[in-house]
Amino acid sequence: MGVTHHRKLADVAGVDVVGVVDIDAVRRSYAEEDGLVVYPDLEAALVDDSFDFVFVCTPNDSHRPIAEVSLRAGKHVICEKPAMMSAGELEGIVDLATAEGLIFAVHQNRRWDEDYLAMKSLYDDRTLGPVHFIETRIHGSRGIPGDWRREKSRGGGMLLDWGVHLLDRLLVMVDSKVVGVYGRLSYVRGHDVEDGFSAYLTFANGVEALVDVSTTSYIPVPKWRMQGRWGTATIEDWEMNGKVLVHTRGDEADAVPIAAGAGMTKTMSPRQVDYQALRANDPAVEFQPLPRIDADIGDFYRNVLAAADGREPLLVKNEEVLRTMRLLQAIEESHRERQVVAFESAEQEELIIQTPSTRERD
Repeated sequence: MGVTHHRKLADVAGVDVVGVVDIDAVRRSYAEEDGLVVYPDLEAALVDDSFDFVFVCTPNDSHRPIAEVSLRAGKHVICEKPAMMSAGELEGIVDLATAEGLIFAVHQNRRWDEDYLAMKSLYDDRTLGPVHFIETRIHGSRGIPGDWRREKSRGGGMLLDWGVHLLDRLLVMVDSKVVGVYGRLSYVRGHDVEDGFSAYLTFANGVEALVDVSTTSYIPVPKWRMQGRWGTATIEDWEMNGKVLVHTRGDEADAVPIAAGAGMTKTMSPRQVDYQALRANDPAVEFQPLPRIDADIGDFYRNVLAAADGREPLLVKNEEVLRTMRLLQAIEESHRERQVVAFESAEQEELIIQTPSTRERD
């Protein structure tokens, strides 16, 4: 990640990467070839007054000590996700940054993914009507990389790897308190850490969500599925293949029963839809294009610079990151206790789920 950030920061105006600290001799040689200063250790780097920021791109268990010593040395800190190993660690670092008058920012880069921004647009614009159910998934079949990511003491496992992204985005999208959490962790591959998990969240505004991460899934599943009162949207993959099907009018003919397995069904009679051509023959529904939203991860870096100068608030707020960390811990607690865990109070929360008689249609 250090190499990745170096390349991306090179395209951000006003940023000059000075040097690196690394325990790996090969990485140090790469840095020297790139013209960077290679400091013998972090202490030697922090006495250099030629730079203002430390970017922590190390394994998860080292984030807190590096951030702490850097802040005490008067440096702003940007940190890779997950910010810390626990909510308690993060609270301490945020308090320290505030006391020192410095920036501590977390690189929650997946907020800039186009698939997420498209689904957030559908949610915000109520294209599907009031949304009542969201599925967000990341599935693969290659297991956990064979390094520190398999060690619990070093912050390995899928909760801190992909869970921190999916939950962060979901909490930003659904502006409501989470009142209930049910989580299950999987250990299919026999490692010390979870190789996947699923979490069912209930929001106070009536939205429910399934967050699902797997490293043992050999058949791809949709990354997103969102159901609203008047439509459904899916995104299948990283290439933004997906569908938006919206109900266009309130009145329609009763469904015709169809043969289904060993019986008949009218309730589950399918719409007349040609998915290959993305064409609806049923006059009561229509396909709409997925929103396509341009996003530049450079905005994250530029925002952090502006925040350090006092010109903008942080886009990735520390209170948001802290809430996500607490939710990750609630999922672990739910798994241990095998029950739904209460998370946030639902007092004075307004429900958005509407009955057909109260709907608002364009």
